[in-house]
Amino acid sequence: MQKQVNQTAPAIMRPKDACAYLGFGRTKLHELHETDRTFPRKIRFSSRVVGWRKADLDAWLELKARQAKGAAA
Repeated sequence: MQKQVNQTAPAIMRPKDACAYLGFGRTKLHELHETDRTFPRKIRFSSRVVGWRKADLDAWLELKARQAKGAAA
């Protein structure tokens, strides 16, 4: 019997994972957090540990896709 591996993304994404998922670097990730009011707020787990909910990042990407479609129309 083969062991089944769960390859879904984690519910909480640390900065490195969020950058890889979104396709840009840490500087841009933090810039968006500071300047884009629609970008999801980070969750602070401790003074040195933060992350983003994958569902929130997905919703933000969907919003950007809808905005791009609206601007192109």
